[in-house]
Amino acid sequence: MCLTCGCMDAHKEMGQNNITYEDLQAAARENGKSVDETFQIFDRTRERDQVDHPKEYDSSSQPSM
Repeated sequence: MCLTCGCMDAHKEMGQNNITYEDLQAAARENGKSVDETFQIFDRTRERDQVDHPKEYDSSSQPSM
């Protein structure tokens, strides 16, 4: 699931909380967008949220695995 875990396999099912390409594709379809548009929206939303909630993106505040 390269979209979230880093294994570089965008289609591999790896647990309940990772995001596959198919998940993103379904979200795009539901919103009447392309996958590329959805990636762009995802990035813009993350960038805005990071400004609004910087502590959530602080690596020292992330739970350890």
